[in-house]
Amino acid sequence: MALFVHDINEQPNAFTTTLSQIPTAVGIHDPGSFATAALDIYENGWISPNNAWILNLWPPGFILLEVSIVKIFGINTPIILILQIIASLLFSWVLALLYKFFSVQTKSYVAFGVPLLIFAFPVSRVFLLQPIGLVLGESFSIGFFLLTLLYSIKSVEKKSVWYSVWAGVFLALSAYFRSQFELILMGITGWALLMGLYLYIKKTSQTLRTAGKSIMISIVVAHTATIPWRLYHWKYQGSPLWTQTSGVTFENSVLSPEELEKKSGSLVVTGGGNLVCRINPTVCNDRENARHLFFKTFFENPSKWYAIKLSLIGKFWYTSVGGFWKTPNEVPSMSDLFINSSFLSMLLALPAMLVTRRVRSHPSWLPLTLLTIALFSTYILIFTVQQFESRYFFFPKIVITFIFLITASIFLRPKDVAQELPTTSN
Repeated sequence: MALFVHDINEQPNAFTTTLSQIPTAVGIHDPGSFATAALDIYENGWISPNNAWILNLWPPGFILLEVSIVKIFGINTPIILILQIIASLLFSWVLALLYKFFSVQTKSYVAFGVPLLIFAFPVSRVFLLQPIGLVLGESFSIGFFLLTLLYSIKSVEKKSVWYSVWAGVFLALSAYFRSQFELILMGITGWALLMGLYLYIKKTSQTLRTAGKSIMISIVVAHTATIPWRLYHWKYQGSPLWTQTSGVTFENSVLSPEELEKKSGSLVVTGGGNLVCRINPTVCNDRENARHLFFKTFFENPSKWYAIKLSLIGKFWYTSVGGFWKTPNEVPSMSDLFINSSFLSMLLALPAMLVTRRVRSHPSWLPLTLLTIALFSTYILIFTVQQFESRYFFFPKIVITFIFLITASIFLRPKDVAQELPTTSN
């Protein structure tokens, strides 16, 4: 399916496109930058000063994967084809683990078919397996994050330290491939600390305490695995920050539409990324004070800020998958409305199921709830400070489907299965 099924036409040819051709074949900024950095590292051993800015804005995981492919197969290899094969293997691993989980909760034929529902939606097929999505690198971050969730569940159910360690490794790998997953790691850490405090103060069940310990092991492993990249940035940038993108965010927030147009930033305007200028026109283009003005404007005008964001979010949520790197100007089709309404329904149903006693009695409840809360809160933060882009909603839609199916299988599991599982109720 990954090699021959295309849901949209405007995609690079997986069988012929080489690494050097990606910048012109794709037409999206991020893949071109990744390819430029990968070619630089391939030819010179490491990034040259002229291209150092790329590793300031993006973590190195996907770039180093591209370098590894051309070192093994040659500079003229069809790199997207190799990426598709690797991604297919990664998601086969994910689906196999998901099948094992479902096979305990329900009948075997249901367990075999339900995992495939992930790819019933065009957004999953395009973003995770097809050429236009693969060259963004996020397929691998998403795959590793889904492995994090599944191994977190296994670590709790099997009471295995090694599964906890693997969950932490995969969480770190997801951050190495796309920077927003480092924010998710920080979100998981913050909520886990609150969870740990609650478990320490309250007299919770031993199962919950064991689950909490498994999660904390994963978080420690993940943070340990991110130390090398933080040290690299500390040495060369004077800061252990994962990326140096905050300055771009602050500057864009104060720029006028005219200034953004000059730097091909119309998507920032359309996506609500220049809210400081929009809310307070008298400070437009004040780059020197952008950081201060960003926080000042937000805290003085939170209602206006979120009113603008909420007025825009609908058209980005309901946009067609066919133009995910473009401004969503087109009117959504009936299928777009149906599919994206399905995602919204799952989003609303998920927290409702997580608070039921039937789900709370399952050993997987704690990691499922923690990751769901961390994802919600992290994306609220991301969408507060960043402009909307259609593809920014793709991972939330995919992971919502994934967690919804897991939670629904627990909620709907037969009574005899429920009685065999240890309780996590207080």
